[in-house]
Amino acid sequence: ALGNHSFGLLILFLALPNAIPGPIIPGFSVPFALGIILLSIQIVRGHRRPLLPSWLRRRAMKRERFRRFVARADPLLRRFERWFKPRPARFLRRREERPRAFGLILIVFALVLALPIPLGNGPEAFAICVLGLGMFEGDEKVQSIGIAFGLAATLINVAIVVAGVQIFTHATKLLG
Repeated sequence: ALGNHSFGLLILFLALPNAIPGPIIPGFSVPFALGIILLSIQIVRGHRRPLLPSWLRRRAMKRERFRRFVARADPLLRRFERWFKPRPARFLRRREERPRAFGLILIVFALVLALPIPLGNGPEAFAICVLGLGMFEGDEKVQSIGIAFGLAATLINVAIVVAGVQIFTHATKLLG
């Protein structure tokens, strides 16, 4: 029902569990990252709406439960709509290239999200959430902000890995 906006909503829902601080569970981010990658591949291939498995498409929400959800979400969505609106960014010259570029960037960010890096998933997931919100609202400026956050989060992950390797190298020299 949401058309191409459903990509953003699904990506947001898949990234959100990793953006919320909680206990560190090894491998927790992998299934969510794989879901984001599968959706991103569809974006790169030019699909207008997500192709979901039939068992998922058959799932339905009872009307009353959906009404309660909308009633609770409506005030939050109204606040978001003050900041988010369909705005083009100067990210790429040709408009038809933008979704594919964002899809490729999402694949890279999801791959980083899947890595077992302590304290590295939160910032990467937050960046993917911002990208998902921008996609949902059709706000390419917000998507550009999400890309900037994602690049920063990726650099944080690289720094964590480099620091870990350095600590391990120095510890083995001291003990060996």
